[in-house]
Amino acid sequence: MENTKPKKSVLETIGNISILVGLAVFAVPALAVFGIDGPQQVMIKTFGAFGEPGILLAIFMVCAVLTMLLGTVNRILPLLAGFGTGIVLFAGAFDIPYLGAIRTALFRFPPFSQSGPALFSGALAIVTGLFMARSENIKPLPALLGPSIPPIILLLVLTAWSPFTYNEVSRNMDASTFERAMRSISTTLGKTYVNPEVERAVRQVVEEKDKTLQEKEQALKELSARLERTEADKKALERSLKDSAQLTKELEAAKQALKDLEGRIEKDNAPVKGGRYDLAVQPTNPIVRDFAVKIASAAPGPWDDPQGSKVPNAAGAKQLVLIHGAISSNWKYVSDPAVSWTDYTSPASRTMALGLAGDCDDYATVMASCIIAVGGRARIIHGFRGNQGHAWAEVWLGRGFSADRILQTVASYSGRSSASLAVSRDTGTDDRWLVLDWELGRYSFSANTVTLAWMSN
Repeated sequence: MENTKPKKSVLETIGNISILVGLAVFAVPALAVFGIDGPQQVMIKTFGAFGEPGILLAIFMVCAVLTMLLGTVNRILPLLAGFGTGIVLFAGAFDIPYLGAIRTALFRFPPFSQSGPALFSGALAIVTGLFMARSENIKPLPALLGPSIPPIILLLVLTAWSPFTYNEVSRNMDASTFERAMRSISTTLGKTYVNPEVERAVRQVVEEKDKTLQEKEQALKELSARLERTEADKKALERSLKDSAQLTKELEAAKQALKDLEGRIEKDNAPVKGGRYDLAVQPTNPIVRDFAVKIASAAPGPWDDPQGSKVPNAAGAKQLVLIHGAISSNWKYVSDPAVSWTDYTSPASRTMALGLAGDCDDYATVMASCIIAVGGRARIIHGFRGNQGHAWAEVWLGRGFSADRILQTVASYSGRSSASLAVSRDTGTDDRWLVLDWELGRYSFSANTVTLAWMSN
């Protein structure tokens, strides 16, 4: 009997193959969230900005769209259900252009606080929809639920199980990924990032007479890295502001405290040499202590029990959430492109005189100062990757079961899951340190090298 099944056209074949190409590209960031970052490093080294995780995810989406438009499609309903579910899941964890409202609505829920669960469940929804759309006999209800329910179940399972290893490459594969990659690509294609301060900094490097051409090229690379970090830090601060929205009432005290401090602080208090946190962290400064106590008073009680142990109790856990929210929600990011953050550090009282304004090391200094001022223990960490660097504060939670219990309390007060809060663990002592970066419990920088810059007693 002659086979009457119509032959596939060239375009249909290309469409069907596109999703396989997309899955191959998707495998690179997928492996990275399991700690296998070799392929991702190769992609970035080979293709530069085009190898960024955000761009690879965008390529996967483009391939899926090509399959939808050109490939074999016999039923439209599973296609719409799969793409609709997948886009919502992706947009909940990643900053996708024009879909910011979805992330705003979903990012505070535990399944969307890290990239891994949404990455896999979103891909499953799209791929399931594409393959179910090829069936000629599928009924409406399975066509609607098939691409939607299993990915949501997978999202919840991965969130509870948390099998991912968020290393240097994958830890920051979040909201800044798309914009950072697109900005890098714009630069690669010859577009200019116009900013008077940037132009001044570039001119300063180019016109330096005592530097060789090689030294100028290296200086320009370092400048580019600082600009990239500035944009990522501003994005993280914006997300932190949204995350602190639920504390609006309690944080009104922070704004009032800043107003009360006006006129009391010496604004000409000079910066200190970069890294001199022994001089910049000022928990006993009356201005710093008054500010910290004012914020913490929304959760009355001693920080620790027994007092002097520095291990936060329930009141201390809420106080650290309030202090972080107060500082991050009122912070004004200011960075001079011509000056590295490692050159100078502003003392905490000076930063408050400026209305909580500065860059990462200034932020870490104020954060550590306020935590110590109310009875806690803090440290400041430096992280580096190539020409880029970052500083952030961490607060001590104690050890073992007590640290786990306090982390659960912090998660409860902050509206997050404890699994979504980044905690450093010291080998040997089992000391646990909660990350107080731009966002509570979330790294904003993927460092290859991490060093302890300063720690309180």
